[in-house]
Amino acid sequence: MTKTVPKSDSVLDMPLAELEKRVIQVKALIGQAQGLLPGLRTLTEDDRLHSNGKLREGESAALRKVLDGINLNPAYFTSLADQDEGQDPTKLETDLIADRLARRDLLAQLQPSLEVLNQPVVDTVMYLGEQTRPVLLAAYRIARTVSKSDKKLRDIIAPVIDYYSNLVKRQRSSEPAPGEPGKGGG
Repeated sequence: MTKTVPKSDSVLDMPLAELEKRVIQVKALIGQAQGLLPGLRTLTEDDRLHSNGKLREGESAALRKVLDGINLNPAYFTSLADQDEGQDPTKLETDLIADRLARRDLLAQLQPSLEVLNQPVVDTVMYLGEQTRPVLLAAYRIARTVSKSDKKLRDIIAPVIDYYSNLVKRQRSSEPAPGEPGKGGG
């Protein structure tokens, strides 16, 4: 008698083969989405933190009115001509700025949809990590001790011992010496 595995609507209990198939499909769809939007920028963490490009709700519409004001009498704004990163250093290029603002607004429409997918995926990965890491680390501590007298077990967990040893070495090498500025220093 063949046992049928019931389908589930949750990534937490659907058959692993089904989840793997769906992850492959989502990765392909994300790849297609990336292909539809060539030229997206990737900022550094520091650039993101200090960016002046974080517009508040409604700010884009307000800034479009500023563009209208500039177009009303461009002479008032010629002192800003070299700040628009445009082609003409003698005039503030409002068409260029309006185009950038429109592009920003269009791409901003994607953010809620992407966050609706991204945050639950990130949270579920963390949730599953919480359900697996503590018990496996406890088992690792036992295995590390027992492996001193069990060669087969030592051979199996050797890569794990190396992983955690290298992790500690990397952390120590990135810490400043006592008295140096930074983490743990004076």
